[in-house]
Amino acid sequence: MGDEKSPFHVTVGGPDQSEDISLRERLAVHLPSTFRTKNDHLSTPSFEDPEFLRRELLVPRLDDIQDHLWLVGRPMPPRPLHYQVILSRDIVITESMDLHLVWADKRIFIKPVPGYLLDPEFWSTHLMCPENMDIQQRQYREELAKAARGFLFTYTALIAYESDFRIALESGLISHKITWDYWRKFCRQFVQDFQYSSVNPRFWYGELRLSRLNSIYRWRKGLLWRGYSKIASHMSYGDLLRDNFHLLAAILGYVVIVLTAMQVGLATERLATNVPFQDVSYGTAVLAMIVPLIVGVAIFAIVLFIVVYNWLVTKTYEKRRFKEMGVLPDWGGDTGARGGRMNL
Repeated sequence: MGDEKSPFHVTVGGPDQSEDISLRERLAVHLPSTFRTKNDHLSTPSFEDPEFLRRELLVPRLDDIQDHLWLVGRPMPPRPLHYQVILSRDIVITESMDLHLVWADKRIFIKPVPGYLLDPEFWSTHLMCPENMDIQQRQYREELAKAARGFLFTYTALIAYESDFRIALESGLISHKITWDYWRKFCRQFVQDFQYSSVNPRFWYGELRLSRLNSIYRWRKGLLWRGYSKIASHMSYGDLLRDNFHLLAAILGYVVIVLTAMQVGLATERLATNVPFQDVSYGTAVLAMIVPLIVGVAIFAIVLFIVVYNWLVTKTYEKRRFKEMGVLPDWGGDTGARGGRMNL
């Protein structure tokens, strides 16, 4: 069963609206100009479009690994914004709910609060379930409501003090129309009857570590080259080569120390006649010559594989996209790149 009322009733700007506009017009102000569909088409957003709210609020990729979330975060609300600053984390805006409160290195990604989620009438119109609603539509709304409720719950934790409120304003996480007095009233009403069972399980956890999310997606979901997100990966193949060869150089530095120590050991009377020590020294010297070559070739082979793999994926995607777009490119014309309409 869906909730019978909105989790709060305070309205931004107070109950008296200075402008006499309809609910539809008031909420439409908070919509983005366009949004990207799952097939990478641009579309005009509408609250009546199920795909828009689904892509705005749901977290299907985290739902797929609910049983592994304990590895990437703690079941506790996120720390306030001022504490994120204490941790030297840069607050980076993301419009993807899948990246909300995901952190990597010195960055934490936070989704701003859409204005429509702070309107009680939006909840009543688009998230609450009338008694005569069919089962499929009811399940869809309940799923949206759980995600939206969990998302707003994270903000009651992120903006706990007035200092957090100022950081949120400066970072663009909330609208400048919102006042500190309104926010206190909103939080008081929202938290009063809050229950964890009423939110999506992703929001039982606060901040999620991206490196561990990537590991889970690589080994559990089989996405070895992409992981959960590429935002913390190498930006170019040169960076990938440089970082791997830095690691190889560090290993070689240790090997040089070991070989030097063995050379000193062989110069002593005690170890010069020690057969096991001589065998180990011999094996280590041979490995020191062979292993770096093997590792270097392996690094180049892996990078080459990634280049070829990305090329094949890109060409496959390009072919599918051109078909969906209804165009047939002609790159071999005398006048340069040309395009024609595809007969579908």
